[in-house]
Amino acid sequence: TTEQYTFVEAAKNKGYDVLLMDDVLTPHVIQKFEQKYTDKKFVRVDSEVADHLIEKEDAPKNELTWEQKEELSPIFQAVCPENKDNYFIVDFKELGENSAPMVITRSEFMRRMKDMSVTGGGGMSFYGEMPESLNLVVNTNHPLVKKVLESKDKKLGSKLEKMAAEIAAKKAEVSVLESEQKDKKDEEIPQADKEKLSDLNAQLSKLEEAKRESLTAFGKESKLAKQMADLA
Repeated sequence: TTEQYTFVEAAKNKGYDVLLMDDVLTPHVIQKFEQKYTDKKFVRVDSEVADHLIEKEDAPKNELTWEQKEELSPIFQAVCPENKDNYFIVDFKELGENSAPMVITRSEFMRRMKDMSVTGGGGMSFYGEMPESLNLVVNTNHPLVKKVLESKDKKLGSKLEKMAAEIAAKKAEVSVLESEQKDKKDEEIPQADKEKLSDLNAQLSKLEEAKRESLTAFGKESKLAKQMADLA
């Protein structure tokens, strides 16, 4: 379709066969196909970026670490549209300099469940009532995305380094206390130690929240990030 043209072309360029199936019974047909042809996989062209439509076991893994994603997610989460019908999950992938800076995809699993809820009876109806789950895939290879990240480092670099050091120190304190209490029964742990651990965890949460708020504020002020999300 016109709406999915870029996804169709990207899939074709990867050598995939693209079928136009827009009937209300399509989910049931696809389910039958997958039951019959167990060595085949059927996914919608806009359920993933083209490079990851069909995951290869030998595909190179150069993704960001969990810690890096945790720091970058609030920036791009801040530019996602806010409404009760959709919620966005931000992900980061290396898609090459010539691919789009951001791509919005829709989970194949959730799409199927929502489609099945239309014709599948009461047992599936709750899927149809759930908000639409969308993925905002950020291309970490794209020059414009790199420009946003460079701007983040320039504006927040020293502040984030200080926060990271405070968070690491607090995590170390928590880890020591947890190790000391790990093999003890609850009644064997002094109340003062319990309160200290609880207080440390509260301080840690506060520090992590302050870091997220700084990154979110930066994201909301980034016109470039907003423009890329709008284009996606």
